[in-house]
Amino acid sequence: MYEYSHTYNMDYESMFEKPKDITDAIPFPFYWKGWKPQSSPVRKVPSYSVNNRKEEPVLSPRSKEKKMSFSRVFDPYQVFEVEHRPCLILTVKVVRGKNITHGWYDYVDTPDPYIILNVKTSPEGRRRTETKDNDVNPVWNEEFTFLIDDRETNKLQMILMEANYGNLDQVIGEVYFDLKEIPLRTRVNKIFSFNEKSEVEFEFETHFDENPTLRYSLCLCDEEKEFIEHRTEKVMKTMKDLLGDKAPETREETPRIAVIGSGGGFRAMVGMSGVLKALADSKILDCVTFLGGLSGSSWYISTLYSHKDWPTMNPGAMQEELKNNIDSSLLWLLTPLSIKRYIDRILVKRQNGQPVSFTDIFGHLVGETLVKDRLHTKLTDLQDKIAGGAAPMPLMTCVNVKSDRSARSFHEWVEFNPFEIGMPKYGTFMKTELFGSKFFMGKLCTEYEEQPLHFLQGIWGSAFCILFKRLLDDNKKLDPVEMIRQEMVKQIEQSREDESSDSSDESDETEVEEKPRSSRQFTFDVPQTNGTKENGQAPKRQSTKRRTKQKGYWNNFLSNILENKRFEVLNTRAGRAGVVHNFMRGLSLTKTFPLSPFTPDTANKDTDDFDGIHELHPTNVKHLYMVDAGLTFNSPFPLVLRPQRAVDIILSFDFSARPGDQSPPFKEILLAEKWARLNKLPFPPIDVTVFDREGMKELYIFKHPTDPHCPVVLHFVLVNIDFREFTKPGVRRTAEEKEFADFDIFDDPATPYSTFNFKYTHDAFDKLSKLTEFNTLSNIDAIKTAMLNTIEKKRTTPPKIPIQLNEVSRLRRVSKKNKAKLSRYLSRLSSCRDSRTSVTIEEEEENDENGHRKISKTLSDAPIICKKPGLERKMAVSERKRRTNKSIGGLGGLSSPREEDESDELDSSNASVKLRTIGGRKRKDGTFHDAHDHWSMNRCNSIQSDEEDDQFYSMASS
Repeated sequence: MYEYSHTYNMDYESMFEKPKDITDAIPFPFYWKGWKPQSSPVRKVPSYSVNNRKEEPVLSPRSKEKKMSFSRVFDPYQVFEVEHRPCLILTVKVVRGKNITHGWYDYVDTPDPYIILNVKTSPEGRRRTETKDNDVNPVWNEEFTFLIDDRETNKLQMILMEANYGNLDQVIGEVYFDLKEIPLRTRVNKIFSFNEKSEVEFEFETHFDENPTLRYSLCLCDEEKEFIEHRTEKVMKTMKDLLGDKAPETREETPRIAVIGSGGGFRAMVGMSGVLKALADSKILDCVTFLGGLSGSSWYISTLYSHKDWPTMNPGAMQEELKNNIDSSLLWLLTPLSIKRYIDRILVKRQNGQPVSFTDIFGHLVGETLVKDRLHTKLTDLQDKIAGGAAPMPLMTCVNVKSDRSARSFHEWVEFNPFEIGMPKYGTFMKTELFGSKFFMGKLCTEYEEQPLHFLQGIWGSAFCILFKRLLDDNKKLDPVEMIRQEMVKQIEQSREDESSDSSDESDETEVEEKPRSSRQFTFDVPQTNGTKENGQAPKRQSTKRRTKQKGYWNNFLSNILENKRFEVLNTRAGRAGVVHNFMRGLSLTKTFPLSPFTPDTANKDTDDFDGIHELHPTNVKHLYMVDAGLTFNSPFPLVLRPQRAVDIILSFDFSARPGDQSPPFKEILLAEKWARLNKLPFPPIDVTVFDREGMKELYIFKHPTDPHCPVVLHFVLVNIDFREFTKPGVRRTAEEKEFADFDIFDDPATPYSTFNFKYTHDAFDKLSKLTEFNTLSNIDAIKTAMLNTIEKKRTTPPKIPIQLNEVSRLRRVSKKNKAKLSRYLSRLSSCRDSRTSVTIEEEEENDENGHRKISKTLSDAPIICKKPGLERKMAVSERKRRTNKSIGGLGGLSSPREEDESDELDSSNASVKLRTIGGRKRKDGTFHDAHDHWSMNRCNSIQSDEEDDQFYSMASS
């Protein structure tokens, strides 16, 4: 359509220019809505070349700005350009008609004209004006907007209609207009003749969108950065109370801890309730920054955060409510009247243009079971719960899959938090309230009401939708997750046999969407228990053959629903997963973004399980199919392994099903390790031989032997060992109490802890919740030890550099200008890391009353001002003080082998390593204290700035 040349959202420096009268203007990426600098910068807008004519696009009005303060913190992840082709916005104004006539029909009735506009290549491409009754010269002055892809052949169909009673409207005439004839940003007036007499005047205008609704970036969103700032302050204060003198002294020394819970249905939910109670009672929860959940664990986390008293209450206060909510099976909610009520609600959603599936019904079941009177709660409501870092940030997940591939082979992890929802794989995110709305080429075209929390709970646990019929069976010994995975493979094979050779996702979805939205497709028949005829046929007589196991009334009722071919929601492939509008529809995806983008991109050979994780998802399909993430591996490690979140300690609680209580508990974490390795993410090696050496136990700790920046994983296992003998750590049970604790989880054939059990007696709830609470409390010391080790490691190990200088040139998806800026940043960061400041100590080891060496302040504690014409910047010097055994002696006085290696690498890349030594104070005897090396903080505030650097800072809220 157009000869198009555009560099979109590639370089922040080119998007702004600094006002001459402002020395410290701070730029903002234009896709951030919530910002307001003290002085507004002047925006530079990228130009377009259309038909060899240079066009300057017009900026759309910004959304309402809110006042926020920001600190200058360089975010290296913003050097990666996440670029997408913008959509072309077509504006059509139907002005007026003249001499509207319908031939001899005018003698019977004066025309009642209206106009239909249709662009088949545009979403929401069919619009119409209002009807002008009895008017042959109507004036409409109605304006319509269409989002189109300029690479397609776009034609506008204009239909002049005559309105009649009884839906018998008639076509007066129609005209097609090729939209490539409209020049950019030029209003064009045209008059079209429909039946040689009737004329209608139109106005057209096109421009490229410059304010996409989606956020394209590999960085965390601004709201999450602000949360981390506040939460770190609270965590540091809590650790001072918890760890005493060994607590972190600065923000840089403070460990970032994440707690994650696996899937496992109600077993995982009940187990997670005991875990969080124990973590809260021991004050560990106040040290946690992220709280991630998958499937059953996400049900508990979302239910907890929706409670009106959270986070001021203890999680244990909700256990009684949760216990009462699940003491009856949610299957009893599938009564005829309940199903009809659910379908009535789903019909409204369908009639509004949103896709529906059985996940909608299942979400209602979960919601009415868990949140009950809080069904109106939405995920964005949880923002108030974590305001100011009051509680850990909840992170939930599911995976996007293809309809013709197994989830293990192709899957894309989707993150859900109160601020954003999106796919890190593509660096594409949306505001949480827009999930489920319709997008095209990054632009919001139809906004729907935010989905309720219980609908998201249905998606997060949608594995139970895929095999909901299997919930009616009594075989408890099968591995439920593996059974679901195998069933998905069977469904895929079956669907391939049923489809024609030329079928595709797009054709299937188009067919569904073009069907009339009539409630007759969703007619619900209550099972007839009398002998009345249905559809003119007498009911078939039931077989008299005896069965070894006769299904009950409700089982037959549910099976009839699931197998009813007239009930489209449950009978299609789309009905087996959560279905939403594809928010990436129309995006120009040509590549994926590694979750660890600074790691060299090398080929992976070991890809048996995850062979399709780097494949691109087609953007021409209208819907996404989202399923329970446990169908890939049953633990939400991807949420906390993103390097942008910089998690140091992961407390992983695995509630996954095992063949027996003494079976090795490493199946899911081994899959997580493999997934992390394929995505170049740091993950400690999982040594399964520890099971042979140490046997079954409640906690296994995995550390990386050489990488000090790799997170430590504390893997908690669902097992009943010491709980049989102790009520609390160190408190033995009486003979009567041992009977309560003497139970198996997976070995018992009649176990109440099956993944497919949705009914827990009070006794079963108490046993499982107290078991996980006990196992967690028994290992609090191990958690504290991991915290202390991490604090000491942060004190003695230099901060992690994202990439070595000599590897910058190998980076992909980074412009030369951004590579140069990244190189300058790394060079100065290295200089800052390797700079030494002196501390004064006594020659002989003099310890204070707590056993710590006394250290007095020197001039190095004072702020240093780096001056440059037009710019002054303070360089904050860290106040860390650590004990060291080496004094500075040129470049040879390094404190660790790792530092020596990094120094060699810097030397090999011609990076300048600056060494600064400051002498100590005089002792009373006239001698001087020794100077000792000291790592400074990670914020590279010592960078000598220039105007270009001003354009390259991400804004972190303070």
